[in-house]
Amino acid sequence: MLQRTKQPKQPFTLFQRPGGAIWSMRFSAGGKQIRKSLETEDQEEARHRAYQIWSEANYRVKNGLTAVVRPFSEVAEEFIKLVIAESERGDRSEYHPRDWPPVIRRYLVGFFADKPIDTIREPDIERYIEWRRTYWTTGPGKDIQYIRYQRDGKILRRSVKHEVPSISRQRGEPGHTKLSYSRAFIVRA
Repeated sequence: MLQRTKQPKQPFTLFQRPGGAIWSMRFSAGGKQIRKSLETEDQEEARHRAYQIWSEANYRVKNGLTAVVRPFSEVAEEFIKLVIAESERGDRSEYHPRDWPPVIRRYLVGFFADKPIDTIREPDIERYIEWRRTYWTTGPGKDIQYIRYQRDGKILRRSVKHEVPSISRQRGEPGHTKLSYSRAFIVRA
């Protein structure tokens, strides 16, 4: 049985798992039940941390964000799984699961990394587009000489051209347009 403590005016429940000393909390925000370890054995410290977490979650909900912070990289990996599943069903081109994951991981995750997905705004997307244009010339890719990939069970490599990608190349990449961002990632957050 869980050991619980609930103060009359607390908007959350503090509890410890059976045989455990670490406090956790449970509360509802944005229509979701949220459970989180408070990573402390001290009840007063746990209550203090719980109020902070609860306040932040409610602030996020009131400002149109999700109650739980989801990093871009996590949502991108879910999107990659979706692309693979849709391709297997025939809803997407067969080349998408082969070509999109490396592009998503190299460029989109490389830029946005662990930024909370619901905090990405138009200026961030504009900065990404510029960063992508210079990735191979002055950005993180300037020192990469080869890209390794696998085809038919063999590991191959191709040399990198250190130049600005063509407009058609950029437009063909997943996530390039603002419309792609909203459909592919932000809506799925």
